Amino acid sequence: MSRTLITFLGRVPPERGSSYRETTYDFGAAQRKTPFFGSALAEEARVDCLRILGTPGSMWDVLAFDLHEHLDDALETAVRSDAVTQDMLDELEAALNAIGKRRYQLRLVPYGYDEGKQVEILKAMSTGFRGGDEVLLDITHALRHLPMLGLLSVFYLQAVVQARVTDIFYAAFDRAENGITPVVKLDGLLRIYEWLRAMERFNKDGDYGAFGELLTREGLPGKLLTDAAYLERIANAPDARRKLDSFAQSPQQPQSAAGALFLPLLKARISWRQGRTRSAWEAALAREYLTRRDYVRAAEFGYESAITAQVEATGGDDNNYDVRKSADEQLSEATRNQRQRPGAIGNLITLKNLRNSLAHGTRSDADTVRDLIREESRLADWLEKSFAILLPR
Repeated sequence: MSRTLITFLGRVPPERGSSYRETTYDFGAAQRKTPFFGSALAEEARVDCLRILGTPGSMWDVLAFDLHEHLDDALETAVRSDAVTQDMLDELEAALNAIGKRRYQLRLVPYGYDEGKQVEILKAMSTGFRGGDEVLLDITHALRHLPMLGLLSVFYLQAVVQARVTDIFYAAFDRAENGITPVVKLDGLLRIYEWLRAMERFNKDGDYGAFGELLTREGLPGKLLTDAAYLERIANAPDARRKLDSFAQSPQQPQSAAGALFLPLLKARISWRQGRTRSAWEAALAREYLTRRDYVRAAEFGYESAITAQVEATGGDDNNYDVRKSADEQLSEATRNQRQRPGAIGNLITLKNLRNSLAHGTRSDADTVRDLIREESRLADWLEKSFAILLPR
């Protein structure tokens, strides 16, 4: 597994001279004096590889002089003409790598003014990494929009390549005092991104387990949510609710600002547990899964809610298998005899048949069910209307 720093090489306006101004970068435990922050950071972070990205007009000649103590006249001319080629950078890369201190990768990138060019930059940042590789990102230099693409590459590397982006750095030259420039770590952005990904996953499929590891890092009982997610997926709403209640009643003091930002949003999304009865919990879950277009679980929890409501109406034990089976039979018989409210006639039998068909992946013998599942919009509309008639609020 390699440890790589990705950094940018920018252009300096003529009025500011031909190079970045030399300054002392303050890393807290150490200070390093150089005009190019990337080289100082590579030393401080002890990376195996320094990947430098720049445009055809970036200060490649200055980099060559600073790192190699040799200035190529052709490279200097190309920089002034905004005409540096990758072949030129390959020669410089070979010279730098001959020193043997660390591996250099010099990558020519376009200015990125349209989507196609932006994708090229993304590829230049991410190509060559493998799952488990560690990546650090420096967004100090270059054109203003390139660090934005760098941040996007972080998301790409983690989501697609499975590389580990561990730190993001920025040297705040405009905050320098007495020639000392503070180095800022922006790893909070990584935590925010992880929370966003977890929230997106949860919004899609209702998996509380997406937050388990994040909450554990925050010093919170994340395993309770992981357990609740499992219990919910096996249709055990009562035990899932108990896990969520235990989580809600635990000390809620996240260790990071990102955790404090997202925890209230997470708690709002587990509000189904606040129903007064089991039938209400299951009804809330049925509606939640319907909004996520998870029709199997929507039908499952919808019909289970109807059974539970029947048990509750007779004062039975809603956790007893035989009692629930008897309630199921009573509902089926009542529906066949049209003893339900007029709007609910036939809906329960259809919901039960639908649940069985979806759960087992088999073709239903009921014409109504076959008609419903032919089109998603028809199925979703029918479930929404049936839940309004059959299930408690």
